[in-house]
Amino acid sequence: MKKAINWWIGCILTVVLGAGCDENTVSKPEDIVFPDSSVSFQRHVLPFFQLTCAYAGCHDDQTQAGGIALTSYFNLWTKPGLIIPGDPDNSVLVQILEGRLPHPPSFQARVTQNHIRGIRQWIAEGAKNN
Repeated sequence: MKKAINWWIGCILTVVLGAGCDENTVSKPEDIVFPDSSVSFQRHVLPFFQLTCAYAGCHDDQTQAGGIALTSYFNLWTKPGLIIPGDPDNSVLVQILEGRLPHPPSFQARVTQNHIRGIRQWIAEGAKNN
């Protein structure tokens, strides 16, 4: 009951603020659950980036830590090797998420194994803008 009330309060606030009300709106990284296949950039990958990496001081459009902005599909292709469609093992993004390449640890507490598998699957499926 409390969860339903909180959901309705959230809906009312988002409508009042002009954002609309969508039961699928995510506000925490753990709300993002990647499917086993047919991973969507718009529904899974971009929200994952927005909640874990693409914010002020990290990989937003202004900061671009390491020269990388994770705010749009097209920004992903400005850093060669970050994503290699069809080859998640050699994609720098996967290597960072899996801890095989160094990165400040601030994001690791927000990333789950499902997220890592999902990003790997998206890249394996061709890293499409879908």
